[in-house]
Amino acid sequence: MNPVIRKLFYALPIPLRYAVRQVIYLPTDLFRKKNDLVPPKGMIFTGSGDYLQVGQTFFNHFQKYGKLTPDSSVLDIGSGIGRMSIPFTSYLSSKGRYEGFDIVEKGVKWCTKNISSRFSNFKYTLIPLRNDLYNHSTSEKAANLTFPYENDAFDFVFLTSVFTHMMPDDVENYIKEIKRVLKKDCICFSTFFILDEESTASMIKEGSKNFPHNYGDYSLMDKNVKEANVGYKKDFLYSLFEKYDLKVDHFIRGSWSGLQSGDFNEHQDVLIITKL
Repeated sequence: MNPVIRKLFYALPIPLRYAVRQVIYLPTDLFRKKNDLVPPKGMIFTGSGDYLQVGQTFFNHFQKYGKLTPDSSVLDIGSGIGRMSIPFTSYLSSKGRYEGFDIVEKGVKWCTKNISSRFSNFKYTLIPLRNDLYNHSTSEKAANLTFPYENDAFDFVFLTSVFTHMMPDDVENYIKEIKRVLKKDCICFSTFFILDEESTASMIKEGSKNFPHNYGDYSLMDKNVKEANVGYKKDFLYSLFEKYDLKVDHFIRGSWSGLQSGDFNEHQDVLIITKL
């Protein structure tokens, strides 16, 4: 998105942002080929790109690094409007389990109506939390959330474009909770905007994103909409994972800073983490 347009878009009240998107895509949605497992473009609030293709691409990443089997128990943190879920519907067996939660009600409702109704082992939970980008309707903070799952419940946990919209206390609490619900020796796949010496230098000249508002361990793209995009210092993130007995196995750089992306060729940076 053009930086000027992005700034104007972020200045709108959250309900109006959703309404603007629906109006923009109304002609496309009126004449689109209907697919029960693809929402109208005007409803999608989780990023650009082809809905099914992006989900399949990430599923390929998950298969490569996530130690998945058809019987796996999977947790999708920030399940959005189901983009990452769809490939799992044809992969998980009846013994497998897919849990997702999100702070945006319309996403959870769509997933429940269109996915859970057809796949009984897929469940989506609404957890209203305050976020500058997505939800002003509550004062509940992610920093205080206890995930509604038992200890050691999941074989694989993932977050795509979630930590990129969270403040430090929220990030730390989610890392603590991931450690609690993830089984030993299992994998968490997460994306970030990671600030190190190379990306910080490159983003100013070459980056599609820039984080000019520096607050020490993290930096913001827009100080008026803090959680619109948040970048974190690499050392800060690694120390948090170490604090909670989580080991970073792979750092795969994304293209957002203008640097050459790694094997995944993704926009955001990826960290692949094991619970010790």
